[in-house]
Amino acid sequence: MIAISFVAQGFPKKMVAEMLDVDRSIFYYKSSSSGIKGKKKSTETLTKYGEVVSNKQVIKDIKDLLEIEFVDYGYLKVTHWLRQNKDYIINPKKVYRLMSENGLLNKIVKKKNKRRNWVKDLLPPTEKAFDYLEFDIKYFYVAGLNRNALLLTIIDVKTRWVLGHYLSWEIKKGDVIKLFDQLFEVYPFPEHFYVRNDNGSQFIASIVQEYFEFKNVTQEFCKPATPEQNAHIESYHSIQERVICQKYEFESLEEIQETLNRFVIFYNFKRIHSGIGYTAPIKELEKNDIFIKSEDANLALDCSSLEIGCLV
Repeated sequence: MIAISFVAQGFPKKMVAEMLDVDRSIFYYKSSSSGIKGKKKSTETLTKYGEVVSNKQVIKDIKDLLEIEFVDYGYLKVTHWLRQNKDYIINPKKVYRLMSENGLLNKIVKKKNKRRNWVKDLLPPTEKAFDYLEFDIKYFYVAGLNRNALLLTIIDVKTRWVLGHYLSWEIKKGDVIKLFDQLFEVYPFPEHFYVRNDNGSQFIASIVQEYFEFKNVTQEFCKPATPEQNAHIESYHSIQERVICQKYEFESLEEIQETLNRFVIFYNFKRIHSGIGYTAPIKELEKNDIFIKSEDANLALDCSSLEIGCLV
């Protein structure tokens, strides 16, 4: 730089700055050799009693804490623990730095959602009995207890046959698997078939999706706000609403279960369905060489059980 060369030759800095119209500060600024701004990192920590403790000891205390069974603290809780149990005067920022530098921060585990197989056809392209099933959950109000019960029902699209249902105060993902496990022991399912459902938490659970994959069943998910893609089970629920919910007032879960069992026997063996040629589901099953007697409808499972109410 010209200004610096003149100064080096002995010219006064003030005169050189005025002649070249530059600020005199250029002669005094010196860049930091390290390039790091701010205070140096502390290597020690004070206690409220005035003792000086090395950061190595603080790190050891943190490691000892995190090795305790059931302790999964992040840096904020670790900070409070160090203050309360070790009397350290320490802020969360320093604890975060120490934990970060030593790989002690909680690792964020991202939940891996399984990819859903979305419905492609509005109506299931069914060809034979049990090759396409639909299932969903309906609320049943129990007036005697002023609360809702939940009913999970599985229906066959081709024949409209109700394979089974599960009634309880709550339905979890394990209940879906339990019901299907019982049905696998009873019905002559094809080697591969499809099931269709909405996006309820019980249905999208990874364990349920993996269960169907293991059973060689393709699970389809209705797109959000499209009940028409699950039309057959929705129609079944509408029938239940008309002939049961609007006509009966229940005092207990037992009353609902008994009524549902009677209804499903009627529905499967006697009720006329326009969608299958104004006949009953049992007739459609027989066309597919599947024969079930009405007296054997509850042969495999105890339908009076409140844990599982399943009709076959």
